[in-house]
Amino acid sequence: MTALVDAQARIRSVRKLKMVVDAMRGIAAAHAQQARSALGGFRAYGEVINAGLQRASTTLTLDARPPAAAGRNAVVVFAAEHGFAGAFSERVLASLGAHEVSEVFLLGGRGLVLAQQRRLPLAWTSAMASRIAGVDATARRVADALYGSFVKDQISRAEILYTVTTGATGFAAVRKPLLPLDLGHGPTAGSGPPPLTNLPPGRLIEQLVGEYMFAELALAALESFASENAARLATMESARLNIEDKLDELTRQERLLRQEQITAEVQEVTSGALSADDRVRQ
Repeated sequence: MTALVDAQARIRSVRKLKMVVDAMRGIAAAHAQQARSALGGFRAYGEVINAGLQRASTTLTLDARPPAAAGRNAVVVFAAEHGFAGAFSERVLASLGAHEVSEVFLLGGRGLVLAQQRRLPLAWTSAMASRIAGVDATARRVADALYGSFVKDQISRAEILYTVTTGATGFAAVRKPLLPLDLGHGPTAGSGPPPLTNLPPGRLIEQLVGEYMFAELALAALESFASENAARLATMESARLNIEDKLDELTRQERLLRQEQITAEVQEVTSGALSADDRVRQ
């Protein structure tokens, strides 16, 4: 009886765990789908800002910006905010490789723990967006921090390290240059008449550069958000399959124990009946 009760208790416990995993799986799938649906708009916005920046660069002569004295370079790394995403953050940080990095601007609580273990040169950290509505705010925070360091000549160049989805649940790391900008060499830089502006050229360029950085970082944050949730979806799907296998095993075990219990009860009743018949005959 005790073994049967224990088996039934384990089945109830595993079923509750399956409910939690199913809920997390559903949330991850919804977040991944929302992010994929928004990618087109983010990309289009970035293309418009980039085209405007290239056109605006024709309104003034840009002096070559001298590199910072120390030649420091920074990498903005988009890692996972939460766990249950497999080796997502590990693979992102591994993509830094042997490249010389002076400063790391890191987003993602889960990635922060791993980065500290790896003793990476963290210059700035923040939470990664955990909902699609938080992508803009996340990008704005890191853009302000990064641009401030660039203007003060604390860094001379910057890159973005983020992930893009491959297939339904796969992802790959992408490393992309961000600063300094290569103005005046885009496909729209020298095409058409000079643009009409209401701001002084220098101020216009400055504001467009800030918006360009935001657009690039927002797209990277959204891509990483989609990839993180795709990785979490894959992890939860694997967990669901393992739980279903465990439930099948426990259910078979429970049936065997129940059959043994029924058999024992039948044998007990039969033995009692035979004993009663023997007493009657005597």
